[in-house]
Amino acid sequence: MKRNKNIIASFAKAVSFSLGVFLILTIGYWIVEPNIVGAAVDTDDVIVNLNVLSTISLNTPSDVNMAPDITGTGSSTGNVVWQVTTNDSAGWKLEVEASGSPAMASGGDTFADYGEAVEGTPETWSIAASVSEFGFGATGTYVLAKYGADKYMGFNSTTNEQVSTNSAEGSAVETTVIFKAEVGASKSQPSGAYLATVTATATTLP
Repeated sequence: MKRNKNIIASFAKAVSFSLGVFLILTIGYWIVEPNIVGAAVDTDDVIVNLNVLSTISLNTPSDVNMAPDITGTGSSTGNVVWQVTTNDSAGWKLEVEASGSPAMASGGDTFADYGEAVEGTPETWSIAASVSEFGFGATGTYVLAKYGADKYMGFNSTTNEQVSTNSAEGSAVETTVIFKAEVGASKSQPSGAYLATVTATATTLP
């Protein structure tokens, strides 16, 4: 009887050992099987395209009331701040133009457009005693260097005049355009409500 128990115990150990070996071999096989059978692999790439379109905008500031009023002779100034916003990486430019020539008028009466010594080159304001003139200057981080400090020029008929530019995108970038009018000491300027319509145009650079 004891002999039979020993035989059964030995048999059980042999079975347990065999099952353990089988499990180890099975697990090992599934681990290395892809390498054994040479698993097939395929890949593919796609390019994801997105266009971000260029935009540009200007703010809409209030109209300009020049001050002080001119009584007989003297000068008056006013200014407007235009803000350019664009995402265009090439940059932008800002131009101004007058709708009339001369720009400042009241019915048939006018202020002459300021006449700089070198056309298109702003200069320190100076007019003859016998004339009345209207012109503009500009200040700001990206204003063209020719405007300098307290320099003015006249509107060249109804042609766009560039005042500022930058070769990068920007958000609410400010350019201040300053207007000036003067009646010379010996000039009799007819009374009236004079106005000039000035248009600012913001454009992206090519």
